[in-house]
Amino acid sequence: MKIGIIGSNGFIGKHLSKELSEITGVSLQLFGRSEMSTSESGLNYKQIDLLNSNQLIHDLDEIDLVYYLASDSIPASSWENPFFEIENNLIPFINFLDCSSKAGVKKIVFISSAGTVYGPSNERLSEESDKKPFSPYGITKLTMENYLNYYSQKHNLQHDIFRVSNIYGEGQNTAKGLGVINTFLENILTNNSITVFGNGEQVRNYIYIKDVVQILSCSIQNNISNSNIYNLASDDNLCINDLIALIQNHISKDFTVHYNDSRGSDNPHIYLDNSKIKHTFPDIEFTPIEKGMQQSYHFLKNNPL
Repeated sequence: MKIGIIGSNGFIGKHLSKELSEITGVSLQLFGRSEMSTSESGLNYKQIDLLNSNQLIHDLDEIDLVYYLASDSIPASSWENPFFEIENNLIPFINFLDCSSKAGVKKIVFISSAGTVYGPSNERLSEESDKKPFSPYGITKLTMENYLNYYSQKHNLQHDIFRVSNIYGEGQNTAKGLGVINTFLENILTNNSITVFGNGEQVRNYIYIKDVVQILSCSIQNNISNSNIYNLASDDNLCINDLIALIQNHISKDFTVHYNDSRGSDNPHIYLDNSKIKHTFPDIEFTPIEKGMQQSYHFLKNNPL
């Protein structure tokens, strides 16, 4: 099977490239917007332009399945400028789907956002729960999901949609504003302090990067002619204050906590139901958050920014 990864230079992309490169019978083609690959894998890499249709069709020729990991924004960055999401994420994605269908791609694996497509809720949310996104980021992610369904119906281009919760782990770039666990750990190491937006009672789900890519890699074993949607989330639904308490109990370094005003783009509460993904992939065991957090901390300590 020939597999493409668009966004291979990103946090998920680097880990996924390594995971898939170790599977027998998989031929990998990495894509990114940069001229050079930042992956250490030494795999084939091409710079890609998602708006250049002719070149894109050529690049995707003979590829069976494509992981689409590309994103130019985060919830906070598009809060004041909703047009950015349309121009930089939605339009390139639709053009990518159109070119994929013309190139003969059979399936797309799309990384969506569990923290934004559902909106706030105090109930446990399954894949079938109502979607009420309130940020431009979440609205666009859900729109991209709906376009996947459109291309599935019209062109038989199948998909696996993974609504991923808050990822953490080795090698995450927090400069964009994503990754609360890594951000906290980095600030503890550099400033002996962390900053919380809001009162710390916001509930999130946290999942370790190595668990994420292990589950994502299962798409190549699924029936390529079927489409699926999953909440890619662990069993760890915690409020920020409980997360801080865990860090204090498992990281041997003192730090102070500062509370700032909440941000309008943040989802106050979300509880994710991961029973479908646990039933579909019964061999997957989630890394305990204490273990994953400690491994991330030691990586940051030994690889300072």
